[in-house]
Amino acid sequence: MSVPGADDYAAVLAQYRRGELAGAGAAAQALLAREPEHAGALQIAGLVEARQGRFDSALGWLERAVACEPGNAELHNHLGNVLLALEREDAAIAAYEQAVALGLEDPHALNNRGAALQSRRRFDAALQCFERALELRPDFADALLNRGELLVELGRRSAGIESLQRARAAGADDAKIGFALASLGVEPAADRAPPEFVRELFDQYAHGFDDHLTGRLGYRAPELIGAALQPLALGGAAVVDLGCGTGLCAPLLRPLAARLDGIDLSGAMLEQARARGLYDELLQAEIVAALGERPGRYDLAVAADVLIYFGALEPVLAAVRATLRPRGWFVFTLEAGEGADHELRSTRRYAHGSAYVARVAQAQGFALQRLTGETLRSEGGAEVAGHLVVLQRG
Repeated sequence: MSVPGADDYAAVLAQYRRGELAGAGAAAQALLAREPEHAGALQIAGLVEARQGRFDSALGWLERAVACEPGNAELHNHLGNVLLALEREDAAIAAYEQAVALGLEDPHALNNRGAALQSRRRFDAALQCFERALELRPDFADALLNRGELLVELGRRSAGIESLQRARAAGADDAKIGFALASLGVEPAADRAPPEFVRELFDQYAHGFDDHLTGRLGYRAPELIGAALQPLALGGAAVVDLGCGTGLCAPLLRPLAARLDGIDLSGAMLEQARARGLYDELLQAEIVAALGERPGRYDLAVAADVLIYFGALEPVLAAVRATLRPRGWFVFTLEAGEGADHELRSTRRYAHGSAYVARVAQAQGFALQRLTGETLRSEGGAEVAGHLVVLQRG
């Protein structure tokens, strides 16, 4: 005799495992309409929302699932993941500890708990979690990666590098590990950050991004860009916000724009931008590739702290020039380097020399209208020096 709803749930679970998120979410909610306390369907509904960056919604589904099956260790683990994404670290740690108490001492739960503890700067406890995860599964790439990152942060550079190299050998993303090692001076730096690294970074950072930047770090790039635009006397322009993130620049750009588009790699950041209701179109894409499909479309492009993830600026300036109409403007910020054309720093952001910026701008067909030194934000108690750049297409 089959359990009521079992076949329906098996179909929902199969859809989710195939990556058919929209179908799985709809099917889970259809099942819940008939069985409102079906913990499995509540779990799938929550996981689908989390996979798409809608963590507040995911939290509601997973809290309901836990209420239906409080003894289900896996549900507590999933709940911890969502709480961590929402930067509710203490609640996430409690959920992970409940998962472990219920018998889920598996590498994934321990690794997740370690990440939550690390975000609360409980470094010793976090390291213990990563170490225990690796005792259970020595080739667990995620735990090796997290352990390596933490050891570097703790100043144990050699041990951290060794752990990162083990993570690569265990199957962690080669480009991401190579980028981390390059930022530590172990390997040659690539010309840009791997897109997947940038996407994951900002997907994780999306919730609370605005408060963190403007409240804790004194972030000034949108303000600097807004001030630079005023003398340009733009109005009724077609504008593209490159690496738009949560849309911090949108309130400054919308009054100038007959059309305002945003492009970003991070789906979670775009969800935040969409909620502002200020953009005509938001596109999840890599900006160089996206601009290649939009020739001669815009009068103005802006990029607030986006080109810090590019070392060589030639490709992105060429793409921007091609998307701008004649006499169009490109206004952006960069971190300031100390003489080199560009350098990858341990922060995993690139810094650029002013002479290099001026040289590349001219070579790519721009007139350099402004290049000034500015303070972009604070970090670790120190000011981050940068450039504000205004270019005009010839």
